Amino acid sequence: MEYFSEGRGLLLWASLLGLAGAGFIVAIRFSKSKKYTGQSIIPTLMIVFSLLLWAVTYSFPTEEAGPALIPRLWIFWIVFLSATLLGFCMFGKTEKDPKRGRIGFLIIGIALVIVYYYAMSYLGYFLSSFLFLAVMMYMLSCRKPLTIILVCSGWVIFSYLIFYKLLYIQLPLGFMENFI
Repeated sequence: MEYFSEGRGLLLWASLLGLAGAGFIVAIRFSKSKKYTGQSIIPTLMIVFSLLLWAVTYSFPTEEAGPALIPRLWIFWIVFLSATLLGFCMFGKTEKDPKRGRIGFLIIGIALVIVYYYAMSYLGYFLSSFLFLAVMMYMLSCRKPLTIILVCSGWVIFSYLIFYKLLYIQLPLGFMENFI
């Protein structure tokens, strides 16, 4: 299995998993469970990416309870729970896919995540997180300014106290680096 953990082997493994995942989704699309195709895409992708990362853990140092143990435990549970969700879709134990929504809304959301990612290096994590959360809450129909300000401020204060002060995680500060 070490062959699939890096280099060409990993590329081959990723290709095989991608083909298998795509084949599975196409098979669902043309089966009796086609009403659940949309709901089966995310669990299928989670299984594919988890199995890809599982192969990567074979390049970690080998010990009885070494660095590969925790990622493999997480991977096991992700695969197990995703397979459970797929089972619900296959046997019709969940609601049917909803009608298609506004694709423009999705594209704007993705664009905002990309802008947020790049804004962190200039504005810093705290300010860009506040702005990102405020815009997303407004987009998702939360129109009460006080609620938006309280939730965004609460997240920024929580992040500052827990991640920055307690756990000493270096978050990008941007232009605020001289002030904090």
